[in-house]
Amino acid sequence: MSSNNRKPFELLVPAGSPEALSAAIGEGADAVYLGLKDFNARIRAKNFSYNQFEAIVDKLHGMNKRIYVTLNTVFEEREAPQIYNLLKYLSLVKPDAIIVQDTGIINMCSKFFPEINVHASTQMNISSAEGLNFLSRYNVKRVVLSRELDLTQIKQIKANSSAEIEIFAHGALCVCTSGLCLFSSYFGGKSANRGRCTQACRRYYSNGTGEKSGYYFSLNDLMLIKYIPDIISAGVNSIKIEGRMKSYQYIAAVTKAYRYMIDNCFDDYERALEVSLEILKNDFARKKTEYLFVDPLNKKILTKDGSGQTGIYLGKAIKNKTKASKNYFAIKNSQNIGVNDSVRIQSAEDKNRSTLKIKDIMLEADIVWIESGEHQINPGDEVYLINKHIFESKYQSIIPNNLSKYRRHPGIQQVPQLPQTKMKPLPLLPEGFYVKVGDPKDLYIVQSDKPTRVIAHTNKLNYEELFSTVYRTGFSAANVLIYLEPIFNQYDEDWLKNTCDYFISKGYTNIIVNNLAQLNILRNKDVNVIAGPYLYTFNSYAINLLKENKIRHFIAPYENSKKNLLLSTEKVNKDDALITVFAYPELFQISSKLDFEGKVLTDNLNKYNFFITDTRSKISILPESPFCISDKIPELKKKGFSRFIIDIAYSGITKGIYKDLIKTIKDSKLIEKSSRFNWKEGFFFDKKESAAVKSDDLNLD
Repeated sequence: MSSNNRKPFELLVPAGSPEALSAAIGEGADAVYLGLKDFNARIRAKNFSYNQFEAIVDKLHGMNKRIYVTLNTVFEEREAPQIYNLLKYLSLVKPDAIIVQDTGIINMCSKFFPEINVHASTQMNISSAEGLNFLSRYNVKRVVLSRELDLTQIKQIKANSSAEIEIFAHGALCVCTSGLCLFSSYFGGKSANRGRCTQACRRYYSNGTGEKSGYYFSLNDLMLIKYIPDIISAGVNSIKIEGRMKSYQYIAAVTKAYRYMIDNCFDDYERALEVSLEILKNDFARKKTEYLFVDPLNKKILTKDGSGQTGIYLGKAIKNKTKASKNYFAIKNSQNIGVNDSVRIQSAEDKNRSTLKIKDIMLEADIVWIESGEHQINPGDEVYLINKHIFESKYQSIIPNNLSKYRRHPGIQQVPQLPQTKMKPLPLLPEGFYVKVGDPKDLYIVQSDKPTRVIAHTNKLNYEELFSTVYRTGFSAANVLIYLEPIFNQYDEDWLKNTCDYFISKGYTNIIVNNLAQLNILRNKDVNVIAGPYLYTFNSYAINLLKENKIRHFIAPYENSKKNLLLSTEKVNKDDALITVFAYPELFQISSKLDFEGKVLTDNLNKYNFFITDTRSKISILPESPFCISDKIPELKKKGFSRFIIDIAYSGITKGIYKDLIKTIKDSKLIEKSSRFNWKEGFFFDKKESAAVKSDDLNLD
């Protein structure tokens, strides 16, 4: 492709701090994305005040650069006024777009602020053309595609949709499909869907026997720089660099490398790649992977025996000493470090980490002594170089010193009522208990105490066996709800379109969807569509959007709290909600093939056990303790809820245990050794956290 025929192609770079913003623009970014103080998936980044943000928009637009604001978390019903007023503020300041996850924000923008350009975050788990086409109807101009896609799928999506597409090209990866991670939230409410992920995927784990251990979930960092010509030729509109929690030095190096590659790859590819890779040696990040971009079966995506964190490995501490009242530790001599460099110290089995800026160094034969200050460094601790002092700031500040003329601020206006849409009456599911099964063989177990309805967890690999088992066990199609998995990519589209016709011909007319692409495929089919828990109905605005799309019933998200459930359903019929009262929630849903060397893993910090289930279509990581609120059923019934889900899909249950479980739940008793998840406490929230907690990266856009 000649340079004259190429369409405009955007290099989009994170700006998690004023220094990173200046570095990104200084090294040639076409656009930056950043967060304000709330509602973004990097709540622990420095982020920007409102007057800073207004000044940044003014300055960047004067430089013909673009700026996008991240609002890529879900919001609760109580936060609707904040969201509305923030959107009103943004409509006045006029950034080039906002990046969102919650369909409730998409609905607000569509109804009240159509002038705001909306981009769908990778947290929305959009990985097919049907997903893009659904969002296009709500004025979504661009979609950040899921990172699990390969180049072939990206080409197909571009060819079959009209929205712009953006992909991640460099930076940290989540082992769990974006938008589906419940791990951090399950253990204390620090939800990835709220920007507070505690990075359980970066921890050190041992298998059930204790014989093997490692970083089983910690993926290497994505690097697609060698594929820039292919990405441009595929019609991708923008490549995104991950890293709003990264240093400005990292931002400078990565931006410079990708800028050089984009500008020169069609003139002299080999030379452009050589220069770009040399620049990237200074990103001080993890080992690199192409992930699934070229090979969907790629297994070289993590380094199990290496550190789960960033930095260049320098060696292990070998001894300590004190000199002139200063504490030092020694490592084998390294030419890579100097005074004012920063290193990270990682203890054995990764139980403790600390970061220090080197104040003094002493050379002695083949070792180097590093002043440790107040840090306790023990022999055997691993040392990683994470920053070089030579990368000092040389960039002109984007934010002016005088911000007095920038005075806009979100107001306190009440949210207007959503316009009422006249809709035809939709089918009503019967009251009672719904049991969800995952293995077709579970249908024989459920026969022993038949529920009101069976929910059959369906995928491309089990659906034929599932339907034949339904027939043999005597369940009628009318009594079975088909549950579609949230992981749904471009390769699945034809399967679902064809299989839907099969569903309907056999009388299966109740289908639970967990991906917007599935909703778009089914919207004109003669079926009753039900919203699954991964369409995230945390607020009435998300619920309203579903109802506009002929969906009456929705399954409340696993992360929801009692308080928010009640608030978000005040404006809808309680008969529309299905509440899960027992489940082993999938903490990670992994689409890549990983080897865990066993069926059980134990973390090195809290000694929790986690179970690994491979359904052939994906790998799921489950907690040892189930989620259960069965004792709250009488209270829920008083509030107007009357449809409850008992999820045994991943329980490995026997007939006897199943009958005891059903009796206990129907008697409204609590299951022993179970978890409340977020039901009582809700999402974790601490305003001090954004300033007090530091981390080297989180893996969302």
